[in-house]
Amino acid sequence: MNVFGLLDKLLRLLGKSAFFFLIGILVIYFCFAAFLYTATWLWPDFYGSYNLGNNIYMLEWDGGGKIIVNGTRIKGNTCYGGEPLIPTNENQYDSLGHFAEYVIEAKANNNWIIVRTNNHMNNQRKYYILDKRYNPNNTPVEDIINTKIEQYSDSSEFAKKCSIHQIDIKW
Repeated sequence: MNVFGLLDKLLRLLGKSAFFFLIGILVIYFCFAAFLYTATWLWPDFYGSYNLGNNIYMLEWDGGGKIIVNGTRIKGNTCYGGEPLIPTNENQYDSLGHFAEYVIEAKANNNWIIVRTNNHMNNQRKYYILDKRYNPNNTPVEDIINTKIEQYSDSSEFAKKCSIHQIDIKW
């Protein structure tokens, strides 16, 4: 048997194997890319983005906390960032840059968003009611924070205000 003929057959076999291996890698890559693209439209919670309505989103941050934002970086149905509403920048971080106040839970209907937060430094809970009845395109974030958000540290006052506005507070 000719050594060069055997070597030629081996290289052809390896060439076909390498070709099919590369095709397999490309198919996997395109399937994964298609999944990530469709996830921005169909499953925004895969990215930690929860639409609460009126361009307001609850986002899960890498540091383990959640925050309510007025969405500014939106692709598909997924929000990747925005201007903080709850907690505000002043209350969100401690002196070391760690999360101080973070959202535990949020619930929304057509007109209202209710939010429960916790401060890990003093273990204090706060409750917020956000009125969504405004035009998100014409209302600056400062006006939303100052006029549309009510903050409570007492859960009974919060529950009383929710009953006045007929907001279901079953978490």
